[in-house]
Amino acid sequence: MNTTGTSSVFVGYQSGRSNTTAGNNTFVGYQAGYGNTSGTANVFIGSQAGFTNTTGTGNMFLGQQAGYNSTASYNLFVGNASGSTTTTGLGNTAIGDGSLLRNSVGTHNVAIGRFAGVESRNDENTFVGFAADVTPDTPNLTNATAIGARARVSQSNSIVLGANANVGIGTGAPQAKLHITTGVSGTSGLRLQNLTSNNTASVTNQTKFLTVDGNGTVILGSLNGSAREGVADAYWQRKGSFLQSINGESIIIGQGVDKTPADYNLFVSKGILTEKVKVAVKNTNEWSDYVFKPGYALQPLAQVEQYIQKHEHLPGVPSAREMVERGNDLHKTDAKLLEKIEELTLYSIQLEKQLAKEKQEQKAVNQKQEAKIDQLERLVNQLLEKK
Repeated sequence: MNTTGTSSVFVGYQSGRSNTTAGNNTFVGYQAGYGNTSGTANVFIGSQAGFTNTTGTGNMFLGQQAGYNSTASYNLFVGNASGSTTTTGLGNTAIGDGSLLRNSVGTHNVAIGRFAGVESRNDENTFVGFAADVTPDTPNLTNATAIGARARVSQSNSIVLGANANVGIGTGAPQAKLHITTGVSGTSGLRLQNLTSNNTASVTNQTKFLTVDGNGTVILGSLNGSAREGVADAYWQRKGSFLQSINGESIIIGQGVDKTPADYNLFVSKGILTEKVKVAVKNTNEWSDYVFKPGYALQPLAQVEQYIQKHEHLPGVPSAREMVERGNDLHKTDAKLLEKIEELTLYSIQLEKQLAKEKQEQKAVNQKQEAKIDQLERLVNQLLEKK
């Protein structure tokens, strides 16, 4: 259908099929740049790369279905299905299979890594690393950065480094969330520009302070002889290596605890910091491996979508309101989350099988088309020879 377009290269069945006046385009692959009419200076390489683009200019899409829905300009999508949902979003860079997968109108985003920025829908975000992304419930962030494999950011104007990763400055083996090494004994390498010894203290008459231990780890110190207060022995008794309440009362630690439901022995305000938590599982029925047993009814995704649209949470998963009213049972929540992960695995297996089937079918179609083309070429050659 090309009419006045010049200086373009179209290679592949139906590549650049709708082109009319555009020039300086390079489309390589089955239906690459299929819908392009007047968009110029585009490079689409891969099956159905830039399929929907009509007037977008200065794009480069590399990979099957890369930039499939895009009609915007100055995007760089490299990787299978990268930026495939983008429509009018411009100035985006997505490198890696599935990167910026669900972005539609977001602009000037950078996603580098397989599945990087999949959930992001807004502007000027940066994701570097496998599955680095926003959290699914905060897709519309701006100026948010997540760096590291599976790193997640959930607030605009924020930078997150790694998923539970340690950050090292001057060291290749950080031993803490932030580990700074200057190489000079007696120096920390940490400087607070606006907080110096010349400033007036904001809190006075305190006996606690920050200091370092033998490894250089920052800890809270105290001028008091002991940081603990004794507990009246009359309320407690030794039972082997355990300390037990004589009357079996529950323990409350901290202020502001006004809800003490029955069947619980410990209530803590503000939170608990520990290096390890182990939750007992009574029997195998309380875990989620039943998902993989024969006969498990995997709900069709269409029904899951309808449920989400109606209830705004996954089937079988407590809503935010239920969590507030009943609290979060960590064991049940972990089991339910694993159930959903296992269901996702089954969905992925189904999808992979479907894609393999479609690939075989497409291969058969291509072979038939090639056979027809060969037949036509032979007929043309015969006609030419007769002349």
